[in-house]
Amino acid sequence: MKFEHLVQINDPKLPVVDWLTREQLWMGLVARAWKPTRFILGLEQAEVTEIAHSGTVTTLHRRLDYGAFQVEDTIELHDEQRTETRVTPSQHCGPSTLTITIEEPEQGMLWLRFQYHVQDADGLNAQDDAQSEYEEARKQAYRAADIDTVKMIRELASTLPADHGIPPRKDH
Repeated sequence: MKFEHLVQINDPKLPVVDWLTREQLWMGLVARAWKPTRFILGLEQAEVTEIAHSGTVTTLHRRLDYGAFQVEDTIELHDEQRTETRVTPSQHCGPSTLTITIEEPEQGMLWLRFQYHVQDADGLNAQDDAQSEYEEARKQAYRAADIDTVKMIRELASTLPADHGIPPRKDH
C-alpha cells in the first residue's frame, strides 16, 4: 500500500493557532525520533540501539516495544528537511517506510508531507473488498496519528529546543 497526505502547520485563516517556526517543527520531528513513546499510541518502550552521523544526516537504529511484539527500525534525520523511517521486516510486519518531509512553498507557510509505503508481513496485497476496506481504515488511522503528531509538536514547541531531551550531535 502506498499512501501520502499533507498536514498544514501554519494557516493564515486560523490566527488563533500559534505558528511554528521551521526549527520548532524540525525539533518536534527529532523528538518524535528519539522519544517515540510520546507520539505513538500503543508503544510501550523505545530504545535507540545505535547512532551514526554522516554529514547532515543522523541515523538511529531503534527497538520499539509494543508489548505483544517488538519492531526494529532505522530512522534517518536529514537536518531540517525530512525523516525517513524503515521498518525491518519480521513475522509481525512487512517492510515499510515512512517519510515525513517539511515543505515550505512560501515563507512561513509550513506543511508536513507524510508518505507511507507498507507491505504486509505475508507479502500479499490482495485487492478484494475486505482488503480495500482494511487499507482505507489503515489510511484513516495514519491520518489521525499524524494529526496527533502535529498536536504533540505544538505542545512541545514552547519548550523546544531548550528542553527537548535529545542528545546533541557530536560532529559539530
